[in-house]
Amino acid sequence: MDRDRRVLDLLVALGRQGVVEADGGVPETAPDSRKAFSAMAGFEVVPTRTVPQKDPHARERVDALWHEEADRMGLFDGDGEFLLLATHPDSLARGWSRMRDTIGTRLPSRIAAATGNQEFVAASLDGRSMCAVSVEEYDDWIITHSFETPESEAAGSEAAEFEAAGPEAAGSKTAE
Repeated sequence: MDRDRRVLDLLVALGRQGVVEADGGVPETAPDSRKAFSAMAGFEVVPTRTVPQKDPHARERVDALWHEEADRMGLFDGDGEFLLLATHPDSLARGWSRMRDTIGTRLPSRIAAATGNQEFVAASLDGRSMCAVSVEEYDDWIITHSFETPESEAAGSEAAEFEAAGPEAAGSKTAE
């Protein structure tokens, strides 16, 4: 099966679960998909929330906790749109897909039903935040991450320059 056919099959399966491809394409503000994947699966990743896999209600708990974190991170826009990086063959090569959740609940379980894999990465359209599910040895992890944006990087470098200049420079600027 070629790559395009796998992608089409995945989009159809997601659509059956109420997760549809949205118009508008992937915005330029989308984080690099490799950086997002590393933020989920890197060696030093620390989960925001964990759910023991032996918990008889693990799927429901993952769904609820993931949505709490996604809401806290501002993941969805007003139309329920977000960026999806499903962990399937060619996902990193294909990159992000702009999706819309037409149901609004149980997104992790619905993505797992469509992909056959519980792991995925979702990001906000502005590229600032990410919320993912990772399956570890004994626990399911909900992972959140905030990405640097060009605006926040510029603000950070301005603050660093201000601090490096010291209080004398601050005083001289206000005196001008």
